[in-house]
Amino acid sequence: MLTPPLLLLLPLLSALVAAAIDAPKTCSPKQFACRDQITCISKGWRCDGERDCPDGSDEAPEICPQSKAQRCQPNEHNCLGTELCVPMSRLCNGVQDCMDGSDEGPHCRELRGNCSRLGCQHHCVPTLDGPTCYCNSSFQLQADSKTCKDFDECSVYGTCSQLCTNTDGSFICGCVEGYLLQPDNRSCKAKNEPVDRPPVLLIANSQNILATYLSGAQVSTITPTSTRQTTAMDFSYANETVCWVHVGDNAAQTQLKCARMPGLKGFVDEHTINISLSLHRRSRKGAQGKEVTQHS
Repeated sequence: MLTPPLLLLLPLLSALVAAAIDAPKTCSPKQFACRDQITCISKGWRCDGERDCPDGSDEAPEICPQSKAQRCQPNEHNCLGTELCVPMSRLCNGVQDCMDGSDEGPHCRELRGNCSRLGCQHHCVPTLDGPTCYCNSSFQLQADSKTCKDFDECSVYGTCSQLCTNTDGSFICGCVEGYLLQPDNRSCKAKNEPVDRPPVLLIANSQNILATYLSGAQVSTITPTSTRQTTAMDFSYANETVCWVHVGDNAAQTQLKCARMPGLKGFVDEHTINISLSLHRRSRKGAQGKEVTQHS
């Protein structure tokens, strides 16, 4: 199901308005000051594995010295002092994968016998920290660090292009209506229906929004609509409507505009959606409702 343009562009417009007004010169005690000295984020987002500061300083190694190992997927080993992750099955196989050689060494021979006493459900391998259990692909260790349970691949962003269904030891990708699953069984491609209506690409720049075919040829039946500093755009196929953020000279003049494109034959019924400026201090990030404030 396509996201309504208003719901997608509202947070972007709120963030633009927030950046355009005066804000406190310092971050509050409950916020983390990004290195750019402009952005303030919640301290709870620091070292959460996701970059919230524009410069990524909330995930910098000097800020999060213990977070690197947590970024590896289940059944992977974090090479010491780096962000490189290698499959546990490649440890102690006689081939050095880590730059520091931590995946190979005397411990592979000296600690191998200890694996038989550990009681791993699937596999065991010696590491510098001692023998360690790991699981078959699509499984992960449980809290006892010995038994294995199914790993939900659908929880990892990008596993499937659109729809993802987790199964025991695997997963199945799917596509929404109007798309076809590709041979890689992960990505989706839009159906060309109706066949006499080829795909059209909408392009926004600082002056207008124009329509072209995928070949680059301009759609002769669509006259570009005039815009100014368009910073975001979305199209609702179901409503045949395009919406965009129109940036003005100040916060009050920044607007969310929409226009219908019936049959992709032109822009009609252009109108402005009024948005309360009371939202200017809040920009929601996904379903988690993350708030970012900026000051100059």
